Amino acid sequence: ERSLTTQLLEDYCVSGRPVKDDGTTVDVKFGVTLQYIEDVDIVKQSLTGYYWLNLKWTDEYLSWDNTDGQVLKDIRLRAEDIWLPDIELYNMLKREDLRTRDTVVVTSDGSVTWIPSYRITSLCTMDTTSYPFDEQTCELKFGSWVYDGLKMNLTLTDDSMDLGTYVSNSDWDLVSAAGKRNTVVYECCPEPYLDIGFNIKLKRRTPIGGLSTPSPSL
Repeated sequence: ERSLTTQLLEDYCVSGRPVKDDGTTVDVKFGVTLQYIEDVDIVKQSLTGYYWLNLKWTDEYLSWDNTDGQVLKDIRLRAEDIWLPDIELYNMLKREDLRTRDTVVVTSDGSVTWIPSYRITSLCTMDTTSYPFDEQTCELKFGSWVYDGLKMNLTLTDDSMDLGTYVSNSDWDLVSAAGKRNTVVYECCPEPYLDIGFNIKLKRRTPIGGLSTPSPSL
């Protein structure tokens, strides 16, 4: 494993897209696992939650021949040692990395899987007109910071966030977390720009006697 890692990373360029033909598009599959909604802040108009991002792509410089004396089917590498998709949350206020050391899994065909975990606070426009029976929808919009769709093609892994390990919030019910891939073409440029948006729909849990409560809980 040590010798294979050394061989793969020798002369590797972290800043360059992992394709041998510059005209090739890097296909990135993207999904999000929602773990927990920590806070819905009506005053600050923000949503804080715990998320796992799920990214998969192929790196043409990180493949090896299993028939050439190599018995390893996959290896683990430090995320900082390879090219990574520059996916950012456009409406992010704050992000905290929940891992002390970020790693990726690479298989012999060059497939890379990266699952970073974050505590993220994002902007969310809220309306409490129907309090205490209000519902709020907070959008999380992810996309590349520097690559257009011809350089990096972003696709959804699923049409919703993964909620299999979601832990319920005591004040809000999670109604849905649907995802959608969006394409924008600007007048100035022929290249498409891609983003993936997730709409987290929340419904306030109304306590017994909620109608007598004079104002939203801040």
